[in-house]
Amino acid sequence: MLVYAGNHTFPFENPMVEIEKTWVRGVEKVKDSTDTVIYYPDRKAFALVAVPIARKKYGDITANLLQHSLDYKPGNLHFNGWSYEAQQIKKSKEHIAIVNEEVKKANANKVKSFSYNGSKGLESDKDLYNAFHNMYYEISGNYIDGEWRINTKYYDIYNFEYNFKQMFTGHNKLGWAAANLTNLMESWGTINEYTSYVTVTDTRKAWK
Repeated sequence: MLVYAGNHTFPFENPMVEIEKTWVRGVEKVKDSTDTVIYYPDRKAFALVAVPIARKKYGDITANLLQHSLDYKPGNLHFNGWSYEAQQIKKSKEHIAIVNEEVKKANANKVKSFSYNGSKGLESDKDLYNAFHNMYYEISGNYIDGEWRINTKYYDIYNFEYNFKQMFTGHNKLGWAAANLTNLMESWGTINEYTSYVTVTDTRKAWK
């Protein structure tokens, strides 16, 4: 499903037919599933088929978050500043722009602290885009010995958007069909929502 969504625009009249054909091939591998809490298509099919594809095509964060969503009752995830997830966000151009903008304003006003809340789409990194995409954030900075010590806390709900119209009018029709299918699986309890929290730490030069 993910391979098709990433590599093909969809010329067919009924995108869900092709999605179903692809999915059934994965479900065939797990006919002997003994997990009675799950619904068709079941979590084991996702774990066997979709998670490895997501890891290869998008990256470890996308695959790990998908895997976590397949737990029966997944807890929220918390990633500290030393985590791989935080380090990848720290390198993104969107995060750098957020930090630099707040530091620029704080230095211009010669304040001793600053804080700001907002939201940002992590568009420039393929793995971050698919894992988090639109994240809310809270950024704060404290002036210490001519330096800014900055904490940015990001959080995002892991879920999939439903948009029937985009399946037929959007640029990536199969991608929207896949998102709609996974949205339906959320309502079945196959894929579960949870929230990821990521803390990113930075330092910047401060006014003197």
